[in-house]
Amino acid sequence: MGKSKSIFSLFLLAINLVLASVLDSYLSLAQILKIHTFLFFLFFSTSIIQTRMSQNKKSLPALSLIINFLRIIGCVVFLLPHILNHKNPTEMNPKTYIYNFFLVYFFLLFVDVFFKWKKQEK
Repeated sequence: MGKSKSIFSLFLLAINLVLASVLDSYLSLAQILKIHTFLFFLFFSTSIIQTRMSQNKKSLPALSLIINFLRIIGCVVFLLPHILNHKNPTEMNPKTYIYNFFLVYFFLLFVDVFFKWKKQEK
């Protein structure tokens, strides 16, 4: 993950914290940090794997699909406790946590694709 992606991740974290406090989303600081930490390491590790795979002369497009499929599986495993505890009345609404997760995920995915597109234009 490049320097600009890391800066964007920190910027997105700051925006998420501000919006969570302004909108009273009942997400704690720990929950937001947990989401961002997981997604940062997910995108960081898949970026490293994709870079190593692209250096291989026999890299297949299917390998990129496999990496993205594993990224999706990792997200589902990460969210599984919140998906299964949707009827627990003592916990905050898990939909808020899941919506926040996917909102951050898709912003990071968009930035990842955008920077790869910019890199290919050069």
